[in-house]
Amino acid sequence: MNMAEAVGAEVIASNAYLDAGELEAFLSSHQPDAIILRLGKIHGEAMDKSPGLKIIAKHGVGYDTIDLEAATERGITVSVATGANAISVAEHALALMFGVARGVAWLDSRMRDGHWDKADFLGTELFGKTLGIVGIGAIGLHLAKICRGLGMDIRVFDPAPSLAGDEAFTRVDSIDELLRQSDVVSLHCPLNSATRNLISAPQFEKMKQGAIIINTARGGLIDHDALVDALDAGQIGGAGLDTFPEEPPVLAEGLRRQGRLVVSPHVGASTLEAGARVGKLAMQQVLDCLAGREIDRRYVVNKSKDSSSRPQ
Repeated sequence: MNMAEAVGAEVIASNAYLDAGELEAFLSSHQPDAIILRLGKIHGEAMDKSPGLKIIAKHGVGYDTIDLEAATERGITVSVATGANAISVAEHALALMFGVARGVAWLDSRMRDGHWDKADFLGTELFGKTLGIVGIGAIGLHLAKICRGLGMDIRVFDPAPSLAGDEAFTRVDSIDELLRQSDVVSLHCPLNSATRNLISAPQFEKMKQGAIIINTARGGLIDHDALVDALDAGQIGGAGLDTFPEEPPVLAEGLRRQGRLVVSPHVGASTLEAGARVGKLAMQQVLDCLAGREIDRRYVVNKSKDSSSRPQ
């Protein structure tokens, strides 16, 4: 807010999770030149309500809630805060791993109900286990470094070239190979047509019995019906979910009754430190765009419709 005030930019906040009609009315009323989007979705019809719109800066890294094709068609830049929340999300993925492996949430609920399960409960250690990471961007790389320090063997599947730090992990050639080798699988890839339901029944069948799956990326990466079946059948040992196909979600009974499931409301990046970094980066992108300055190409996920380059 101080950054905006310093250059005379007015900032108007909306309520969280505006539906399509509310979003269109908000944009029509205020005619913004830029949008910083934290929650909810934005589509082409909404963009048309503010003809002077130049940039949509995502307060985070997942841009599947933005109609990228519509933005590109209208010459609107879409940017993300790559790397700014990586530490927080990686730490949350680790928290979910521990929560599932040691039954923290289930034991907490049991004690609150008056039970004492010391004689019967057995968790599992992470030390010495193999962690498979799908997607080795900034978040995946940070998680790899943390978990190597815990004594885990790190395997990675990512068809794209990696960031620096390959010494922290071993690459594998396919996701199937990763699933077969891993005791814990953590997802850190974007959601698109190629990755939707990336983990479904055939993939759960390839996982080790007792393996744990963690998702702090996008909810649509996992087929939740198949997840329930895999948990019910004992194909996998547990799951930790911070993201869901629709948010806020309505958890199906099949998920709610799972004692080996730990869930959180998409708060992997919700720390004071990450919030400050992401907010400043998103605001800087907006101010650079409005001032006609070039935004660092690492943060831009589309180009103008006249460009022959594909989004990165």
